[in-house]
Amino acid sequence: MKDRGVKILVYTATAALVGTVVYALFFRKKGFKPVYVSGEFQGKTCDEFHAFENTGGRTIGGMNTKVRAELMKLYNQGYNPEVTEVEVEMDASNYKTKWKVKIEQSKDGKAWLGITSRGSAGGGAYYRATAKETGQDPETVKRKVEGYVGESNIDFKQLRDYLYNMDSKGKALGKCPVRQVFYVYTLPKKYPPK
Repeated sequence: MKDRGVKILVYTATAALVGTVVYALFFRKKGFKPVYVSGEFQGKTCDEFHAFENTGGRTIGGMNTKVRAELMKLYNQGYNPEVTEVEVEMDASNYKTKWKVKIEQSKDGKAWLGITSRGSAGGGAYYRATAKETGQDPETVKRKVEGYVGESNIDFKQLRDYLYNMDSKGKALGKCPVRQVFYVYTLPKKYPPK
């Protein structure tokens, strides 16, 4: 009877140890602590004020490039990352913009390896920022991104619709009203989920 109790104790301890090792090896890789990427830029005009990546062929903010580098780094470490939040602080008095994104493990298992945004500033910005006539509607933006990245079957979704000096109906509340819509996307052919 004593031997049986010792065997049960040994089996239980062994099972607990094996379970811990299996968890550490296989499940720990599924997630990581959130990673934050931030930056700031200063424009000279209202148009440059919301140029998170570039405008008129000139890089101003470089946000997409900087965030994509971190997303690729995480992907190459074996993760499926996704930008889950974007914070923006704007100051029209000096055309200065600060931004910060939060990157987490993708909840849907896809590798969300890109971020982009489209927007508009000034009178009528609320409408222009997402209008089909200006090529800023989500479907047109998705097609442009597909052409840029060379893939035609990307997943594409809105991350945030940001308003600065503008109310939710598009009324300007101050200098350089801005509406900027942020999107994230996958590159499933080149970078399938891990």
